[in-house]
Amino acid sequence: MLHLFLDTADIDEIRDAYSLIRLDGVTTNPSILAGAKNKYGSPVLELKVIYKFLEEHGGQLHIQPVASLYDEILKDAYYILEEVGENVWIKIPVTEDGLAAISRLSAEGIKVTAASVFTFTQGMLAYKAGADTVSVYCNRAEEKGIEYAHVIESLKNAFPDRVLLAASFRTTDQIERASFAGADSLTIKPKLLFQDLKTDLMRDTVANFQFSWESAFKSRNLRRE
Repeated sequence: MLHLFLDTADIDEIRDAYSLIRLDGVTTNPSILAGAKNKYGSPVLELKVIYKFLEEHGGQLHIQPVASLYDEILKDAYYILEEVGENVWIKIPVTEDGLAAISRLSAEGIKVTAASVFTFTQGMLAYKAGADTVSVYCNRAEEKGIEYAHVIESLKNAFPDRVLLAASFRTTDQIERASFAGADSLTIKPKLLFQDLKTDLMRDTVANFQFSWESAFKSRNLRRE
């Protein structure tokens, strides 16, 4: 079964999405947090609200440390777990320092998502370091001429029992290709996730249904008042 996450730090977007569909959680990164509306005074307080909501409604919360050096990544990770919640998944980009941090945190039983993966080798190293999930960044890879679908397919062939999360989408076509390539999970920004519900094609189709009914029965619903 394909798992679906929201890529956002906006609690209103999360609440709205959960009112429409069943989701598996939320992913964030420092850029998303920096651009959030900051309704509660600080990014950490925002994350606490999101974490509490997900505890009540079901779903994982993936948070990425801001630091990029090994010791500082660990400090950020422990701070996140202490201040936000002990069941947070820690997202770590697969650099050399990141790989060392993934290995350390995984050995301690902390759930880790290996982020910013663009190549098969990065993903392989992350899995071997103990990452629970590897996240392939699709649009960013495509911008650099990397066939992200091939990376996803290769990683799933090599590690069929491990979780692969596809991220960084700009189009619904990219979403479809990532799913077809074998991604277990997708994380998508709310605006892109729901954009196909608001196309001219959908509006015209629904309007035609309404027009046909009203023309025949002079009513806008089945209960002909």
